[in-house]
Amino acid sequence: MEEVPLKEGERIDDLQVEGYRIIQHPGLFRFGTDAVLLQNFARLPSRARAVDLGTGTGILPILLCARRPHVTFEAVEIQRACAEMARRSMRLNGLEARVRVHEMDLKDAPRLLGCERFDAVVCNPPYGKRGGALLNPSDALAIARHEVLTDLETVVRSGAALLKNGGRFFLIHQADRLAEIACRMQEAGVPLKRIRLVHPRADRRAQFALMEGIKQAGEGCSVLPPLILNEENGEPTQELQRIYQGEETV
Repeated sequence: MEEVPLKEGERIDDLQVEGYRIIQHPGLFRFGTDAVLLQNFARLPSRARAVDLGTGTGILPILLCARRPHVTFEAVEIQRACAEMARRSMRLNGLEARVRVHEMDLKDAPRLLGCERFDAVVCNPPYGKRGGALLNPSDALAIARHEVLTDLETVVRSGAALLKNGGRFFLIHQADRLAEIACRMQEAGVPLKRIRLVHPRADRRAQFALMEGIKQAGEGCSVLPPLILNEENGEPTQELQRIYQGEETV
């Protein structure tokens, strides 16, 4: 693995899996629990060609490469600073041959990367709905968290266009937008086939929904047991601890 220079404000975080690390800048973008949950939920074929839409600094490809040693990724990111950090993180981990980082708008990914060429698409998109409250629409963190430069329809349509028939689309989003997301995925030809709701505690309403759609699939959808993140005392559940240790729990 190659050592790479850091820029002002950046740091290297140990991912605690296969010796992999990631470059992050707290003022620009840091991955969260949702990315870790999505990589655990995503079921990729052993030699899949995959796309990560909105890769940020590359957390999903890095974690998924650790689990699937023969998977390759096209990682798409619109923010230049994040894309550049992602490229250096791939160098840091010796993953340049398996993960190519593209600075582009995800709506252009099907045209530039190719339609119906990929086995899987993963996406941890901005959650804040377009038109909602936004303090600074030019801020990098706002772009990562709110639908400033993209929206749900664009995410789903781009993912669907990239996939081969039978390809899998893995997504995490706010649970309260599940009905809207299900409609968008059905319209795009990647109907929901597997769902897992994520609760901060057993007695709290769901915060996230983990979703898998399959291109041109038939009827029927499996709803998995809920994922509980924290015990009543605030400590992480055993399953969450296992997920952070890189174990597959679903």
